[in-house]
Amino acid sequence: MMTLDSSVAAAQISDRRAAAAAARAARAATSSPSVADASGERVVLRRAQRQDANALDRLAALDGVRRPAGELMLAEVDGEILAAVPVAGGRAIADPFRPTADLVDLLRARTRLLAGRAEVGGLRRLRPRLRLRIAA
Repeated sequence: MMTLDSSVAAAQISDRRAAAAAARAARAATSSPSVADASGERVVLRRAQRQDANALDRLAALDGVRRPAGELMLAEVDGEILAAVPVAGGRAIADPFRPTADLVDLLRARTRLLAGRAEVGGLRRLRPRLRLRIAA
């Protein structure tokens, strides 16, 4: 016959085992390779240069808008420009046929960092999903 004390102890042990399993699963998820690591993609954030004009015009046409005026910060994935954000702020342009929301977030965080308006933890929140090489 099981006493009340032994029932409570068994329930606590069960709860602790479940919590330990959840902690192991969370640790395994954060230490597993990211999507970018698994696919071998290389992400580069950099300022736009003159030779990027044609690629930026193509990107703006894909997005259905005019290319933003002024200095741009852009994101390349494996050498292809997929997103660009005006350094002074404004609407981003991005390839609508590729997943670019995280790239735009990274570009906005990078422009804030360069302007001295960085938010604490902004890049740390995105780092597990992308392997970065940030170029000024």
